[in-house]
Amino acid sequence: MNPVRVVLLLVAFPGALHSAQKPVLPLPPKGGLSMVQTLTTPTGDRESVHTIQEAGATGLRWTWNLVEVTGGDTIRQSFRYAEFDADIRESSRLWVFHDANSTGEHPGYTMHSISRAVYRRLRSAGTDSIQVMALESRDLGPLGALGGFGRSASPVRWRGTIALATPAPVQFPVLVNGQRVSVAALHLRGQLAFRDRKWTPEIWILADSAYPMMLRWVGAAKETSNVLQTIRIDFPTESTVIEGLLAKECRAELPGVYFAFNSAVLDSTSHRAIASVAALLSKNKDWAITLEGHTDSIGSAAANKTLSEKRVGSVRDRLVNAHGVAPARLRTAGMGSMKPREPNTTIEGRARNRRVELVRDCAGQ
Repeated sequence: MNPVRVVLLLVAFPGALHSAQKPVLPLPPKGGLSMVQTLTTPTGDRESVHTIQEAGATGLRWTWNLVEVTGGDTIRQSFRYAEFDADIRESSRLWVFHDANSTGEHPGYTMHSISRAVYRRLRSAGTDSIQVMALESRDLGPLGALGGFGRSASPVRWRGTIALATPAPVQFPVLVNGQRVSVAALHLRGQLAFRDRKWTPEIWILADSAYPMMLRWVGAAKETSNVLQTIRIDFPTESTVIEGLLAKECRAELPGVYFAFNSAVLDSTSHRAIASVAALLSKNKDWAITLEGHTDSIGSAAANKTLSEKRVGSVRDRLVNAHGVAPARLRTAGMGSMKPREPNTTIEGRARNRRVELVRDCAGQ
């Protein structure tokens, strides 16, 4: 049986971002933005990375390069998706899963947001009708199927309403190129049914009529330990940005590097970010760099240290083997969970702590 996976799209629009250090995002969204969603279960945070390939008058097209490591086997698949502008404007139906053999085109549905029309009715009336075509995973329920990680799943059409759970927008955390920002979000509550079954998800969407994207799903009471959340936006960064930080501060975080769940296997989306490191090393031939790996605190300290060592080892191998960087210029250090940037008690905090940093040898300068 071909695997079925789910993707949620994350796009930034004017007026949606708020931060003490205002980030600069290409608006409207352009090709190259990567969006990371996390399905959080009691066993850990599983990230999936989605990259916009095209954003134009007809809608949005993007890819998801799936990487999973199970029992020593590495599964790689590439999915392509499209969401049409007419549906982004008017549809009252939401499609939140995709088959590996599908074209990824489902006219009449939005895929990663509610439509602008539904958004307007929610803001004016506080409630609206909706249909959600989802997968139901036998082991994780509808929310697990949203993340694409259930052991088996079947399509289910849920019908009902969504309504404002709080009257005013709330602040929602997102990482933009590794930096914490807040976006204005609407907190919604669903009342959905399929035959004699009920689904009452809590949903957060971007409070922006241009594209009210899904930011967070929390399932019914029996599934509250499973959360699907948009955690990160990484857009192409010129190597000169990281170069400037390394020149002045001798340290810079490297956004855009992704690994399979609990693994050192690189997602191919990471290649662009690693190539930028090779470019700055080619320009600054006297620089030596230490690649520091950091993890969240899920699992033992020893296991996290080993994982972080293997992950930066994979980055080093890519730099040496694909870009010809001299091995003597690259050191690695696995820090594990010893140096968190934020508390590991939240999804966004753990995402902030899973990172790769570049440290320049500035001794004597």
